[in-house]
Amino acid sequence: MEKQDQLLMKKQNKNLVLEIIRNQSPISRMEIAKVIGMSPTSITRIVNELHIQGYVRETELVTSGVGRKAALLDVCDDVLYTIGIELDKLIIKIGIVNYVGEIVAWESVEREAFEDYNETLDKVNLNLKVLIDINRIPTEKIIGIAVGLPGLIDYKKGVVMVSDQLKWKNVNLADDLKQLTQFDVIVDNELKMKIVAENFKGMTKDSRNAVLVGIGSGIGSAIILNGEIYRGETNNAGEIGHTVIDPTGNVCHCGKVGCLATYISEGAILTDSRKVKEIGSIDDVFDSYRNGESWAINILDRTSTYIALAISNILCLYNPEVIILSGNTIEKLPEIKEVIEQKCELYIWEPIKESVKIVYSQLSDRGVVLGAAIQAQNLLLNIE
Repeated sequence: MEKQDQLLMKKQNKNLVLEIIRNQSPISRMEIAKVIGMSPTSITRIVNELHIQGYVRETELVTSGVGRKAALLDVCDDVLYTIGIELDKLIIKIGIVNYVGEIVAWESVEREAFEDYNETLDKVNLNLKVLIDINRIPTEKIIGIAVGLPGLIDYKKGVVMVSDQLKWKNVNLADDLKQLTQFDVIVDNELKMKIVAENFKGMTKDSRNAVLVGIGSGIGSAIILNGEIYRGETNNAGEIGHTVIDPTGNVCHCGKVGCLATYISEGAILTDSRKVKEIGSIDDVFDSYRNGESWAINILDRTSTYIALAISNILCLYNPEVIILSGNTIEKLPEIKEVIEQKCELYIWEPIKESVKIVYSQLSDRGVVLGAAIQAQNLLLNIE
């Protein structure tokens, strides 16, 4: 038992040293020793092991003016790769990400709205293999895949319980994709993947309590509390799309009446728009809004009101430092940001208004893919 404890401690120390080098590079061995509180000799031994394993390299020499120069350390960005995948109703996005979180290869392909499950998996597998080959990524350096998609996910088993957008129910996505690709696979809700990216290099990098809201084909949120993703009992924390805002309102596909999603989602906006005008896509609605057509202004004004109310309720429940707005609606119609902020001024409870920042994701259409790849690193990387 004592030997096992020693091995575990050694592994934890090695991971800690590597994390410090990755986050604070370039950094010297002496600086690492000060941060961790370990002896310089122990740090040198750990760094030497990491160097032999290919994780760490010396970058340059610096001097403080006294004694010999000290070597600065950095991580090797090509020591390993992970693959992030986003699946949505009409698109598949694939990115290969290196150890420092850079997307080194990217592909996006169309998906048909009613595409068969196996057809989608075959499409993912084919495009992934082509991407690996074209970019000459050594497969032995790929430690795994993570997939983000909308829906209710059993992330421990890698099972998609329900995804309304993809029309999937009770599919063993992790096992099925692993069988095709031969890589370990992690599956989770796409917003939980995206908030990992925001926490890694986005708008919540320095925050321990934050909420990400995604507004597009549906509406949902992901929550970080005390630096960790808050999942709830069944990984469904943050499913605000099915909070009831009007018990006599619109019928939702979930069987309830008056769900928030039936007022905010792109589908809801299109349904109301087509009662007034022949509309082909959500882009047509946004163009009509920009052109000052009163019907579009009225519909999107109502949408912004419900978004502000949702934000207000989230703030009262979780009291985060930061709330990030993201998704197709925000990205394609940036004009709506100002309207939402004005309505937030009306609806947010005064005691918490001054303590929260409302910001917008800067990760564009790559946030889910990046977050998925980072999550694959977090869960699959095993340094002995």
